[in-house]
Amino acid sequence: MTEVMKRPRSVDLEITSRCDARCRYCYCMNNEGVAYHDLPAQRWLDFLDECGRAKVMRVCIAGGEPFMRDDLFEIIDAVVRNHMRFQILTNGRKVTPEVAQRLKDTRRCDSVQVSLDGSAAEVHESMRGVGSFEPALRAIKTLHAAGLPTTVRVTVHAQNIEDLPNIARLLLEEIGLPSFSTNSISSLGTKAKYAGLFMTAAQRLRAMQVLATLDAQYPGRIQATAGPLAEFKMFHEMEFARLRGETIPGRGRLVGCGCFHERLAVRADGAYAPCVMLPQMILGYIGQDALLDVWRNSDALNALRQRIYLPLASFAECRGCEYLEMCTGNCAGTALSDLGDANRPSPEGCLRQFRDTLHTEGLSCHGTETTGYASTNAQGGFDMSRGMGYNAADGAKREEAGR
Repeated sequence: MTEVMKRPRSVDLEITSRCDARCRYCYCMNNEGVAYHDLPAQRWLDFLDECGRAKVMRVCIAGGEPFMRDDLFEIIDAVVRNHMRFQILTNGRKVTPEVAQRLKDTRRCDSVQVSLDGSAAEVHESMRGVGSFEPALRAIKTLHAAGLPTTVRVTVHAQNIEDLPNIARLLLEEIGLPSFSTNSISSLGTKAKYAGLFMTAAQRLRAMQVLATLDAQYPGRIQATAGPLAEFKMFHEMEFARLRGETIPGRGRLVGCGCFHERLAVRADGAYAPCVMLPQMILGYIGQDALLDVWRNSDALNALRQRIYLPLASFAECRGCEYLEMCTGNCAGTALSDLGDANRPSPEGCLRQFRDTLHTEGLSCHGTETTGYASTNAQGGFDMSRGMGYNAADGAKREEAGR
């Protein structure tokens, strides 16, 4: 049995299901089995008092669009009163200098994250809707000027791959943010709503190439825990280990997600969920089920915590894979959406499947030339074994020399 923390370190609060944007790929909306209605402020205030008593350290305030609530600052005041820190996720439409200063004055705002998918309106708005670019850009500049920790999330998709260098230049050079993060469209919730939105294997490969090059150009300033850049780094690590005949310690099981061990989510209707990426899994309801009781005793949550002991070799689709002992099994949320079972490996992050799909399209993960951080060849390949600027043979030589 996995040892569980006495309390969640942080709680993700989707305080509203309302939003003034209609992003085509939003994981929050249009999920079967999810009730989209909001709780009155008092329910959230009571719950935040409970979080305070439980010694929760941090909350992430999201939605929907949290600024759609006229009582947002009443909720934020309850966070501060209970000695917690907070982050807000927003599309930026309702961010003003006055809002930014009020957030800063709490002295407990860890960051405000704004979504931006392009350096120009036509790119950003291809997925996020007409009229959404200027408010997002203005919000980023306003928050940064106010001295608030300002983060930007770029969702990579087919329409903005070639604009990524322009986005990086805008955010890191022109505005002067210390960093930004990237992910990509993933199958979360009801899979059917994503029809036609996913990148092809060739597009994912191109996104990896562009982002890996940018990561070399701006060292440590482009962050990713999912999406093309994160996949490139993981795929490189896996391929490098395979070429050396090694395994990666701690892999070979369903260890791709650790959030069940330190955080919890609450939907806009008050339902507890294991994670914002598993909105269909209801663990109870705030005001009816005690936070610490759900955290410690929920059968469904405790079952998810045991997935880290499930060997990938026990799944037919993984048997015989040369990457078996280097793989994490990937995201439980995408596994549930794709396969109907959170306790299976997710095909979305499968290196073997990605490699084989590229092969059918006449492309390859393996190239012949190394250019800085990323390795490519003239045919559009991408050398996962050499992508960090070294290859397996060179690495072995350095080890033998004791370097």
